[in-house]
Amino acid sequence: MRFAHPEFLHFLWAVPPLVLLLLFGLQQKRKALLRFHSNVEPSHLQRHKIQAGLLLLSYFFLTFAIARPQWGAKPEPVAEQLDVLIALDISTSMLAKDEESVRRLTLAKEVIFSLLEELEGDRVGLLYFAEASFVVCPLTSDTATLRKFLEAITAETLTHSGTRIGDAIETATPRLSSNQNDATAIDTDFEGQKVLILFSDGEDHGKEAIEAARSATQQGVHIYCVGIGNALKPVPIPLPRDTATETAPYKRDANGQLVLTVLDETRLQAIAEAGNGSYYHVDGGIARLKADLARLEKQKFRIRSDGEYQERFQLFVGGVLILLICELLHFTVWARKLHS
Repeated sequence: MRFAHPEFLHFLWAVPPLVLLLLFGLQQKRKALLRFHSNVEPSHLQRHKIQAGLLLLSYFFLTFAIARPQWGAKPEPVAEQLDVLIALDISTSMLAKDEESVRRLTLAKEVIFSLLEELEGDRVGLLYFAEASFVVCPLTSDTATLRKFLEAITAETLTHSGTRIGDAIETATPRLSSNQNDATAIDTDFEGQKVLILFSDGEDHGKEAIEAARSATQQGVHIYCVGIGNALKPVPIPLPRDTATETAPYKRDANGQLVLTVLDETRLQAIAEAGNGSYYHVDGGIARLKADLARLEKQKFRIRSDGEYQERFQLFVGGVLILLICELLHFTVWARKLHS
């Protein structure tokens, strides 16, 4: 037990003087009555003693109330949480503009920002992949920090030419599965569904991603793919500013031929199917992705107590009210007997 404002307990030092003052007052009143009456009825003084006692107890309880007594830890609320790792393709093909002069990277970032609003309260991480894969933000409920990492990646920072989707899946899987045994989980036998969302144009120059996706599902990870780009119209890949020139603004192969990029939906669909998930195109499919994520089973866990105690001053305020009501009823009953 503790008090939020223990300094108010000093008011209790006034109790002994008040008791002495009340006893002295009752004695003086008895002497005054004896001057006019040969005998003083005991019930008359008894009424005043009861009233004085009730008022003293009220003062005692009120002092405790304003000192704000606290005891008992606050209950741990139950919450639900989904673990989602977002993997963003940052290869140079994401610099391509398919429609309306919008880069694939820019479009992907806009969609991810929108998705983060739906995932508020869940744990979300961010992974970048191209030739190599690296987690820039581990699973966290602090989406503000994740947004800053996402804002930092721009067209000017992309220098990776290859894409290895399989490596991205292999990098993401342990980051999701290693967070399963949470001490705060209510049901330790069910860790909730783990989700990996790949934002990519589907170009893959690495080892077989299908095998990596199947392996991830064995560890409880579901893979969803979001296709960025146009599957029917190949477009050139702009070179980064530090390598582009007026005569060669687009990427070319060793023979000088223009390199074109197109959304490979077939590959992304196959990865999503092997990963026990679904495929969505960035245009129109995000609403379905959000709806599917909302239906996933989340892990239930208890929020650890912050160590604070529960407020108990209400009990003492209630005691004060009860004592004052008793004092009022006692006075009313006595007054009726006096006039009867």
